[in-house]
Amino acid sequence: MKMLQKRLLVACLLVCGLFSFAQAGVQENFNKKASVKVKKVVEKNNLQIVGYNYVLKAIGDGTRKNAKSIILDARPMKKYQMSHIPSSLALPDTKFDNFYPTLKLDKSKEVIVYCGGFKCVKSPKLAVMLMKKGFKDVKVYAAGMPNWKSKNYVEISTNIAKALHKKKSALFIDARPWGKFAGSSIVGSLGVPDTKFKKLSKFMPHDKKAMIITFCGGYACHKSHSVANKLVAMGYKNVKVFAAGFPAWKKAKFPITGGMKKAKKVAKKAKSSNKSIIKAGEDTGTVDGEWFVKNYKKFPKSVTIVDVRGADDFASGHIQGAIHVHAEKMTPEQLLAAIPAKGNVIFVCGTGTRAMEARGFLEEDLKYKQINRIWYLDANIDCQKNNQCSIKPNEPLGI
Repeated sequence: MKMLQKRLLVACLLVCGLFSFAQAGVQENFNKKASVKVKKVVEKNNLQIVGYNYVLKAIGDGTRKNAKSIILDARPMKKYQMSHIPSSLALPDTKFDNFYPTLKLDKSKEVIVYCGGFKCVKSPKLAVMLMKKGFKDVKVYAAGMPNWKSKNYVEISTNIAKALHKKKSALFIDARPWGKFAGSSIVGSLGVPDTKFKKLSKFMPHDKKAMIITFCGGYACHKSHSVANKLVAMGYKNVKVFAAGFPAWKKAKFPITGGMKKAKKVAKKAKSSNKSIIKAGEDTGTVDGEWFVKNYKKFPKSVTIVDVRGADDFASGHIQGAIHVHAEKMTPEQLLAAIPAKGNVIFVCGTGTRAMEARGFLEEDLKYKQINRIWYLDANIDCQKNNQCSIKPNEPLGI
């Protein structure tokens, strides 16, 4: 026991030492490069400076919901729209009184602010404003956007995505499953599901400086971020994520393939082994969204709701009674073994994308013979930690 305690102590000291060393490097870099004005605000208010690696950990998987900290961009809105750190929100220091009330920020969480680099005083000024509002843990990423862009991908807003699409100056990649892409997508985009990226990576541009924009099912969907990370790892230097994704693009009535008219009911649907229990949706394999919303709280034991998102997503809030199975981390065989062997199974996620994909693993990859008992809900689901959920069914695609 004593030996174990010693090892743990050594490990702790090593980790703490490495952190202190890294932090010392960040502070030294700040001291060398920051302007006098920035240093003055930082020193006067005793603000803590953090570096790239710290922010990288804070953004989690890149989605707003799963970010470990609140990341705020203090620059003007136009700058934010053009490019910003993944998961970050716009809070221009000069428009603080207008923007702050709309964001409804959690004061118990860590906040990291940034702007245009070491000579930009907007982020330390914003930090001070937040502290006056009662925020206790506010840090400044002084290297800011220039430093981030030199190392990683960025997010862009809807209007910027549209402008780049119009100029035909970027390759758009749809990271959703094949079914979603086939039903409707941004005109000219390439379907590259994140789970199939390794197989399809050979089709990526030879030019590592080519602009690539990834997108998926909206702010709650991490697939676009997953593909972006893989592209950066391959050496691509100009990768952007259109985080608002296909829902925002479609809502803005920008050019899309298919889906221009409301989908008609398809003649062939997955049949239920018990029609009195499950009401099929218009798309193959789906449950009727409105029916699900009305009935999911009183499903019999023969119907199991399976949340296929990651552990962090599930812990942050889920449909009451759902079991957790992280489908993306499993082989089709493992997924089948993790769900009930009998009865009806309904896969759910945050946007319908991962749920559709999970069913596809069993139907397409495994050729599961009892696929008619496996369903998915195509809906945007937003659950709080108390498991109170808002469920908004998506429009059928006609597939």
